[in-house]
Amino acid sequence: MKKIGFIFSSLAAALILSGCSLTPEYMRPDVKTPAWQTDYKSDENLQISQLWWKNYNSPELSRLIEKALANNNDLQAALYRIEQARGGLQIAGADLLPSASATAAYMSGSTIPMNITDMRNNGIPKYTANAGISYELDLFGANQAKKASAAFSLQGTEYAYDAMTLVLIGDVAQTYFNVLRLQERYELAEKNIDLAEDSLKLITARFQTGSLTSYDMTQQETILANRRAEILTLEHEINIAKSALALLVGEPPQSFQVNVDRLEHIKVPEVPVLQPVDLLERRPDIKNMEAQLMAANADIGAARAAFYPDINLGTNLITVFDPAATALIIASSVYAPIFQGGKLKGNLNKITARQKELVEKYQQTVLKAFKESTDSMSGLAIAIKQKEAFHDAAEKSRQSYKIANQQYDVSVVDFQNVLEAERTVLQAEDNYINAQYETLSASIELFKAMGGGWGANERNGDFKDER
Repeated sequence: MKKIGFIFSSLAAALILSGCSLTPEYMRPDVKTPAWQTDYKSDENLQISQLWWKNYNSPELSRLIEKALANNNDLQAALYRIEQARGGLQIAGADLLPSASATAAYMSGSTIPMNITDMRNNGIPKYTANAGISYELDLFGANQAKKASAAFSLQGTEYAYDAMTLVLIGDVAQTYFNVLRLQERYELAEKNIDLAEDSLKLITARFQTGSLTSYDMTQQETILANRRAEILTLEHEINIAKSALALLVGEPPQSFQVNVDRLEHIKVPEVPVLQPVDLLERRPDIKNMEAQLMAANADIGAARAAFYPDINLGTNLITVFDPAATALIIASSVYAPIFQGGKLKGNLNKITARQKELVEKYQQTVLKAFKESTDSMSGLAIAIKQKEAFHDAAEKSRQSYKIANQQYDVSVVDFQNVLEAERTVLQAEDNYINAQYETLSASIELFKAMGGGWGANERNGDFKDER
């Protein structure tokens, strides 16, 4: 009983001694966070909803995004990477706990097969069972550092999944809006062909009466042929956009169906703008890079601890059914690195350089986030103004085309003026369709730049031991 008490006292002492750590204190890299310089303004009280895409008031968009979140293969693969990281954390945490093993053996003093009489005369064979418990003293925090590194790696993998989710949602929205844009341009092209055909009939009739020349008729035939070619290009672009959307939502393009809406029915929501310092906690790509940096910081602690001895405390419980008494054997081992040919030093230098590399990458990621935010705010502010300008231009060009036709009917202007007015109105309407799309796309980019619906409270960084 005294020996058993000694064993558990030793284990308790090991747990107490395992508090030393050689991991350097983590310090977030210093980055400058000056205020935004942009024309885009938003309500300071606005918050980004977790389901921010619903602010566009498009049931079809919401349906597509929900399907993408459930079926996208790249996103599902990212989930399995999280499971792999969780397994790595579980493995790393196991080194902090005692390990137990058991073996059994048969021992006999005779090599001759024995029957019941032999056993009565020669004795019963001996059976021996061994049970062992061992515990590695983490005196210098190597195992703790490895577990911390695995925990931060898991956290980074989760942040990477969040970043991929944000990109996927944005890609689905922008691709869907592009399908609507191309579909409206296709419908406009069809109207343009009908208009060109009507103009050709009018020109042909007046050519036959001598009012117009063959040049006028040939010119209109060229315009009609070009518009028929352009609509074929648009048809191909629509098919490509729909196939891209099908890939994003995880469906075969052969059976994919999408309900087409009008761009003017899609609401452009006001996008809340966060302060630069808030993006450090808001954007998942920044948090992912910081988690990698924290993991590298923990790796330095493990590399430093490798210079010091490893101490393993173990016990063997031997039971011999002879019958015999129970014996306790206490065993311990010490491993101390004496000469490694510079291996340990090289490993520490390598890991330290990796940590310094990640510091630079973290700062670069922050700068990139600031650039994307600045560009997105500027892009949305300009897109809104352009959409208003192209809307006015389309209205004015329709009025101009109407006046040109009226003046041509009373022979005030020639037919070339009518054709030019027609070309202007068609270009203006096409520009307005593109401007509607660009405004929606710019708002998506700003949502992504601000971190979308992801927030710091959704990842608390707490990890439980999984054994």
